[in-house]
Amino acid sequence: MRSLLAVLMTAIILMPVQVSGATGLFWDHARYDSDGVPIEGGVVGYGIDWNLTSNNGSSEQEFISHVESMPTIVEVYTATWCTNCVSTQNTLNDAIADSDAEIIHYHSYWYDTLDPFGNDSTEERWESKYGHASALRYTPRDAPTKVVDGERFHWGKVPKSESLLDDYSASVSRGSTAPLSGSITFTILQTQYSLMVGWNVSSISNHVTTGELSIEPWLLLVEESSYYPDGLNNLQNYEHVLLDAMPLESESEKHGTSNVSLPKLWDGDDLKIIMLLDWSVISTGGGTTLLPSSGVLFVVSSLLVMAVVRPPRTH
Repeated sequence: MRSLLAVLMTAIILMPVQVSGATGLFWDHARYDSDGVPIEGGVVGYGIDWNLTSNNGSSEQEFISHVESMPTIVEVYTATWCTNCVSTQNTLNDAIADSDAEIIHYHSYWYDTLDPFGNDSTEERWESKYGHASALRYTPRDAPTKVVDGERFHWGKVPKSESLLDDYSASVSRGSTAPLSGSITFTILQTQYSLMVGWNVSSISNHVTTGELSIEPWLLLVEESSYYPDGLNNLQNYEHVLLDAMPLESESEKHGTSNVSLPKLWDGDDLKIIMLLDWSVISTGGGTTLLPSSGVLFVVSSLLVMAVVRPPRTH
């Protein structure tokens, strides 16, 4: 009876830890700080197609999107020499199917002479947001890696569940957990040499119950398709190629304008302009840990000892 009671008490104490671990059955956590402490955060946003030729010299255009209707954001680290990137991307496409998703491909650039895409800004964004999570597996930038809604991390080609399709499908269907509501507004005015981009998040409300919410706006320029027949993985047509990634800085945290040089497209005229909000919850009570506290560990250890060690019999 004493052994059974100890085991039951141990199960009750560990239940929150087990539930927490179960959320990572299909994915890993995507954000950590430099000390390896998990960060609660992610990304929301949306993109619009922008034809540089037809919109040249046009009047300012305004775009508004509500957080509740924004697509799933899928950020992928890839390379033109990466064969596993092709097969895992095909599986990801099957998982996404007809769901609303915005896909962004970061291409290997630093110390890479085989991939013609990418630049310093794209590498810097990836490493600043997901580099610590990636480094826990291998390096800060490793292909293939996929991050869904800035929250759920999928590394390599080995599934965490029965299959990669199950992993990706669960991750995509999970949806964003951003504690946000309201809308993002941004405007675009194209001049001869640049894009004047305005952004406004004044209507965004947060629903954080503990800690403080930090919001960081970003502008991403993506070429939807680029023909490159010399890639070692023989893909030839590389989709959703991230050309540039820029944090939108302003004296105001709610709105601002930025002057962006017209991007040089690889071929065609299939530019997509994506507005992102990187969000994170800043804890006011110290870092978060995925392990139980030392006090809990002590109690659990004591209970386990109680379950194994019997008291001496009295005659």
